[in-house]
Amino acid sequence: MSLRDIDVQKIPTASRFYGRFLTPTYSVFFVGVACLLASTVNAQSVSQQTILSLDQAVHRTLEQHPQLGVFLHRREAYQGLVEQVGVGERPNVSVMVEDFGGNGDHNGLGGAQSTLSISWITQNARIDQRIQSARVAASQVDIEQEVTALDLSAQTARLFVQALVEEQRLTLAKKAIQQARDAVATIQKRVEVGKSPEFERLQAEVELAQRELEAEDLQHVLSSTRYQLAAQWGGERDGFRLEGELFKAPAVGSVDQQLARLKQNPALTLLATQKRIAESEIELARIEAKPQWQFSVGVRRFEATDDFGMIAGVSVPLGKDRSSAGKIRSLLAKQGEYDSESAALKRQLGTQLYVLLQEINHSQHVIQTLQEQIIPILSSAQAQAGQAYETGQLGYQQWTAILNKKLGAQQDLLSAFEAIHLQHIELQRLTGTTLTF
Repeated sequence: MSLRDIDVQKIPTASRFYGRFLTPTYSVFFVGVACLLASTVNAQSVSQQTILSLDQAVHRTLEQHPQLGVFLHRREAYQGLVEQVGVGERPNVSVMVEDFGGNGDHNGLGGAQSTLSISWITQNARIDQRIQSARVAASQVDIEQEVTALDLSAQTARLFVQALVEEQRLTLAKKAIQQARDAVATIQKRVEVGKSPEFERLQAEVELAQRELEAEDLQHVLSSTRYQLAAQWGGERDGFRLEGELFKAPAVGSVDQQLARLKQNPALTLLATQKRIAESEIELARIEAKPQWQFSVGVRRFEATDDFGMIAGVSVPLGKDRSSAGKIRSLLAKQGEYDSESAALKRQLGTQLYVLLQEINHSQHVIQTLQEQIIPILSSAQAQAGQAYETGQLGYQQWTAILNKKLGAQQDLLSAFEAIHLQHIELQRLTGTTLTF
C-alpha cells in the first residue's frame, strides 16, 4: 500500500512467532507480526544492535519472565501431594498377653495366653480416588500458566507495537521540525525583500521551537516504552532495534467465527477444570463415607499346654457414616457456583468481543478514509498552497494551517494503525487464539 507522503522506510514483514509454554500440556499460541521499523534513535551503532521482531520478544518473555517460574514450583508442590495421598495407612502389629499375674491357676505365667496379630484396613479404592483427585487438582496449574503466559505475551505485543508507533511519531516530529525550519528560511527571505512582515518570521520561529519540544517529549516517551518492553525479559532497552511492518491492517474474521473461538479462552477452561476438581472431591468424599473393613490374623500360644492356635477377625463400623454429608453438600454448591461463573464470563466475553469487533471496523474505516481521501487531498492542497504563498496569493496563517493539517492527518493515520493493532491483540487475547498483527 502507499503511505502517501509519510517519509518512513518500509521493512519486510517479520517471521511468524512460534514457541511453547513452559508446561507439558499446553502449547503456546503462534504469533505473527506486522510492524514498521523506525529509524534508530539510539547513539549505539546499528551494527552493534540486535534486530528484534515480535516473535523474538514474546519468546524471550515466555522464557525469562519470573512470573512464569512460579508455576514450576506449584507443579512440584502438586507432585508431592500426589505422592503423599498415594501412601495408605500402615498395617498394625500387636502383641497381647492374657491370664497372667493373678491367683490360683493364673498365678505367674503358667496359665497365660499370648497373642501375636496383624491387622489392616481395606483402602485401595480410597487411595486410587485420592490420587485421581490430586491429579485433577494439579491440572489447573497448567491452565493457570496458560492464562498468565497469554497475558504476558499480549502485554509484550502491546509494548512492542507502542514502541514502533512512538518511533514513527518521532520520525513525523522530526519531519515537522524540518518543515518548520524550511518555513522559517522561506519567510526570512520574504522579510528581507519586504514581501512579509517581521512578525511572521517570529511566529515561524515559535512554531519551530514548539515542534522541537514535541520531539524531545516523544524521545522520553519512546525511551520509557523501550525500557518497559525490555523489562518483560530483563534485557537492556538500548540493546535492540525493532523490526516489522506497522502499516498493514490485520485480517479479522466474522462475528460468528470469533464467538466460536471464544470457547478457547483459558479462563473458561479454568472454570471447567475447577468444576472437575469439585466432582472428583465429591466422589472421594462418598468413597470415604463407606465403611472401612478392618481384617486381622494372628497366632495364639497357650502357656499351660504349650499349644498354638490361629486367630482371625473382621471389624465393620455400624450405622451410616454422615461425616462427609456436609462436605458433599458444600462441593455440590461449588459446582453450581462454577456453572454460574462460567455462564456470566461467557456473556461478558461475548459482549467485549462484539464491542472490539465494532471498534476494529471503525478503525478500518478511518484508515481507508485517511489513505484514500484525506491525505491525497491534503497533499495536493499543500503543493498548491506553497505556490500560492510564494506568489503572495495566500497568507502565512493559511499556508501553515494547510501544512499542519497534513501533518495532523499523518498522525491520525499512525494512531489509527496503532488502535487497530492493539484492538486485534485484545481480541485474540479474549479468544485465547493465535496472536497476530
